[in-house]
Amino acid sequence: MNISELYFRPKIWEGTGFIYELIGILIFKKWVLKMRRKSAKPNNYYLWQKNEEGIKKFERKTRYNELMHLAGILLPAIGLLKGGNDTLMVVILWFVLIINLYPFFLQRYNRIRIYRVLEIMNNLKTVSHN
Repeated sequence: MNISELYFRPKIWEGTGFIYELIGILIFKKWVLKMRRKSAKPNNYYLWQKNEEGIKKFERKTRYNELMHLAGILLPAIGLLKGGNDTLMVVILWFVLIINLYPFFLQRYNRIRIYRVLEIMNNLKTVSHN
């Protein structure tokens, strides 16, 4: 198992995603989907394929999205730790940090569910080959 897989694989403490559900990730997810439907941007998550390859593409997309939002969390956090006396900059850094937390959590939550689906698919393949 490589380093990136160690990072991206759901952690034991994440369990079935219940911890994310407790902080309201399902409400956030509904809001995101509603906003997506209103935009002209096509849904490129590959789930419409409803096959293993589409699900794996979606999983890779969650990795990319998570890294982008992680940068949106870490860069402002570093700026805040570095300190500064400019109140406006501190407010902007906190805002950027906060608006990236839920999207980051959503990618983690989605991956828990994706891994579960892929595991079920692999188990079904194993059973059908025996």
